[in-house]
Amino acid sequence: MEHLPDECELEELEVSTVDLEAEEPRLMEQLAAACRDPGVFRLVNHGVPSGLTARLFGLARGLLELDAANKSRLPGYFCGTPALAALPVKQLNWLEGLHVEADDTGDRCHSCPDGADGEAGGTALAEFMEAVSGEYVAHMARIARKLFDALASGELGLDEEQRASYLTERGSIFRAYRYPATAPGRRQLGMEAHTDSSVLSILNQDMVGGLQVFHGGDEPGAYRSPDHRVVAPAWTEVDRMSLCYFAFPQEDAVIVGAASACRQEEVYRGFSYREFREQVQADVKATGSKVGLARFRVAVAQS
Repeated sequence: MEHLPDECELEELEVSTVDLEAEEPRLMEQLAAACRDPGVFRLVNHGVPSGLTARLFGLARGLLELDAANKSRLPGYFCGTPALAALPVKQLNWLEGLHVEADDTGDRCHSCPDGADGEAGGTALAEFMEAVSGEYVAHMARIARKLFDALASGELGLDEEQRASYLTERGSIFRAYRYPATAPGRRQLGMEAHTDSSVLSILNQDMVGGLQVFHGGDEPGAYRSPDHRVVAPAWTEVDRMSLCYFAFPQEDAVIVGAASACRQEEVYRGFSYREFREQVQADVKATGSKVGLARFRVAVAQS
């Protein structure tokens, strides 16, 4: 398990607010500014009922607080980083959660662990899956599409075909995360620093805190995909909980980066999301860490 270095310097990061109900020119302006720096923002007027969110948090917490024998049998349960669970990562992340692929939520709604229906976890799991598949994922897909189309129509200048293939409602992922509280004063990473492999990530977190975003540095491209990590709570006895939705491109769509506004040249070569995912898995297997977009960066000739 990875411990935080004592010399880690942190400061409060002010993030901008994006109003999803703003008129399109204003929405595009807010999004572009937030995605250029720091790459994260707070979304308001999103239309997700607070009651639905509270119910999902409660159901997820109840499932993840089951004893190890019961929760380990839940469909989609993971301990550590799910995408890297079968790979030799450098550090074990201090978290657990439930992983749901949007395409199979309907099937999972009607399935429970053997012998669990009506017992520990069975009823709660059915309610959880119904809330995820019946309402929450639909809200997330709606939000992701509106945000992406606003970005695509702005500075990115993507055509209709690119907008459809660079973000698809199929293949999206929902995860509920629990970061158990640690002993007071212990400096423990819940999730190591990384960038997401999704086109858009929508995070719904509780008030415990612990998310840290790397701010600064010289990153190529118009919009940032910032490194971020989560610190396991040692300042409270309450576990951190979050609900996350990840939206992806079509597997075989060739993604071509727009020319840099500053240099008017390509920053990244074209690649498919399938190629990107395979490269991530190869890097983790070889080095224990994800490299990400840097693998597809075009070398700039020195004059």
